[in-house]
Amino acid sequence: MARMMAAAFLLAAAMAPAWPQSAPDAQLKQAGVCARCHVISVVEWGISRHQQAGTGCVDCHGASRGHVADERNNVKPDRLPRAAAIAGLCATCHTAGCPKSKRTDACQTCHHVHALVDPNKPPSSQDERLEQLIQKSQAAARHVGEGRRLATIERWTEARAEFQAALKEEPDNQIAAQFLKLCERRLAPALAGFEIAGKDWDAGTGLPREVRIAELGTRMVLIPGGDADIGSERFAGSRPVHTVHIEPFYLGKYEVTRAEWKALMGADPSAQKSPTDADRLPVEQVSWEDAQAFVGKLNQRVAGGGFRLPTEAEWEYAARAGGPADAATLERVAWFNAPVQTSGPRPVGSGQPDKLGLFDMQGNVWEWCSSLYMPYPYDSSDGRESSSAAGLRVLRGGGFADTADLLDPAARHAERPQRRLRWNGLRIARGVPAQ
Repeated sequence: MARMMAAAFLLAAAMAPAWPQSAPDAQLKQAGVCARCHVISVVEWGISRHQQAGTGCVDCHGASRGHVADERNNVKPDRLPRAAAIAGLCATCHTAGCPKSKRTDACQTCHHVHALVDPNKPPSSQDERLEQLIQKSQAAARHVGEGRRLATIERWTEARAEFQAALKEEPDNQIAAQFLKLCERRLAPALAGFEIAGKDWDAGTGLPREVRIAELGTRMVLIPGGDADIGSERFAGSRPVHTVHIEPFYLGKYEVTRAEWKALMGADPSAQKSPTDADRLPVEQVSWEDAQAFVGKLNQRVAGGGFRLPTEAEWEYAARAGGPADAATLERVAWFNAPVQTSGPRPVGSGQPDKLGLFDMQGNVWEWCSSLYMPYPYDSSDGRESSSAAGLRVLRGGGFADTADLLDPAARHAERPQRRLRWNGLRIARGVPAQ
């Protein structure tokens, strides 16, 4: 079935008139927000007379604002005709019925609802363009298959050549592009400002799973990235649940310690004055502005820079991916429910790591994120990641004196960026640095 659908799509593309290279981009732009998810449907629509006539997604499906905002398909489009209902939608434009047969029913038996081609009819003659497309696609698939086999046995140079060959056949082959980047990373693994720690590599990105910041020795863990749901219906400020895409990044294995803070900032602001393991305690009583000053000095000191606070979407993504699955696990990995007057945070690394190898993502100290506290859904382009904008900043993870519900990965807390409290600290992040 998948092969038949692919062939039908290639047929539609071959039958369509030639277009300039920028046309697909223009169609995606014309389709607007629908193109974020429904790319194939938009391309199908783009080679039909629907697009030529100026009939777009909203004309047939409605504005569908609830569907777009939810992004999890819990809310359907305003109009989503199926089977016999399709003819009724077609009739809003084709009032006299089919231009050829004059029928007013069962339009979908002859026409793909977006591309307007008949999937049941084979091409009347051999199409040279279609044959070339199929041959290139098949050749690219062979190169990708061989490249993946070579990558499995770590023959990176030969694998790279196969993926490069695949991209010559199909420049837009995303699988080949992804594996080519993986091979290049394995062939040149050095990352500016990092020392590779251990021998574990991520199979999807080709990046080392754990690194150390050069000179300082601070350990960071790879968060591979991907698409995931964040938010929760449990908390009013965490609604709605929605999907975000996270690029691979590195996140501090531990919360920033008092020793690390002193090494860069020259003084320790922490309220807890325990003489035991003081250097391994997380720094606390730091404001968001203090945290920004810390990462600024770190960027001046380490080659490549790029250190920062994590966005709250990155933080929640990492916490969900590695977080405890039940109350018993939470007890082993988190420090919480401690008496606020007589206790404080514990030394970093005292508990067990989570599934990603991170310590104390829940409990110990609240961790500053880069984000302004703004309503969900999370959107990095709406100004919430501006470092100069005024407003409350997000804290995540809960602290040593909090109850378990505040340690939920989706729980959002906000505070004034100038305020210093004894249960607030930080964990640093960094995008993947240049090789």
